[in-house]
Amino acid sequence: MHKSRIVLGCMALVLTLALLIPLVGCGGGGGTSTTATPTGTTTGATITPTKTPTATKTPTATKTPTSTSSSGNTLADIYGKSGYKGDIKSDMVITSSGAPSETPQQITQTVSIKGWASPNNWKWRMDIPASVAGSAQIMILDYSAGKTYTWYPDQNIACSTSISGSTSNLAQDVNTIVPTYLGTETIDGKLCDVYQYTAEGINTKEWVWKDKSFPIKEEITSSYGTSTLEYKNIVFAPLSDSLFTVPSSVTMQAYPCYPMPSIPSYP
Repeated sequence: MHKSRIVLGCMALVLTLALLIPLVGCGGGGGTSTTATPTGTTTGATITPTKTPTATKTPTATKTPTSTSSSGNTLADIYGKSGYKGDIKSDMVITSSGAPSETPQQITQTVSIKGWASPNNWKWRMDIPASVAGSAQIMILDYSAGKTYTWYPDQNIACSTSISGSTSNLAQDVNTIVPTYLGTETIDGKLCDVYQYTAEGINTKEWVWKDKSFPIKEEITSSYGTSTLEYKNIVFAPLSDSLFTVPSSVTMQAYPCYPMPSIPSYP
């Protein structure tokens, strides 16, 4: 049970956000308008490349092309188009259509990113609520240091491991993946470029907000099913370095830092 919950929670990160990025899509929390016919997912709008979209109210939104082609740019190139290199904080809403029955179908967690558009120096923080994994967790990824920290604030313990030891390195992914460009779509009044790519057996479609070059919606399909990641309440503003540091008062343990006495059923 715990492992399936962690997979869903961490999908947010492997923002390709998921491998993540992640990361990504376009909207900020409101209604959704789209230039393509929705396919029936529970959140956000999707596009169907093989169908001709109906006319939209947004004159700058383009129709879905009948053929696709390589974008010619890596994800890092795409994320850096706007020139914004500052920090970002948002709510991440993950909706899963294929997760195990014991896993919540929709979860919301807070994501903080230090140094957007600088993947090699990225710092990510994900605040995962207790409803997802049985105990509140904070995951911190420090790409400049090559470390991942898993922190259980209620237990006052944490552990760390090397990012290079993981099956997917987000910073490496964004610097090497060249996605296929599918067209444009307007979501919540924001014009997005839509891209698709497959990495490590995971197919990801991203909606990247053109004005900010920030992917605020993703559809991720893997052997676990399909999950939709949407970034809401996005704030582009400086974040304190302390958000991305485990306090010295927290007890560091060898990885993995479980089982924990207060959660007897923890696998």
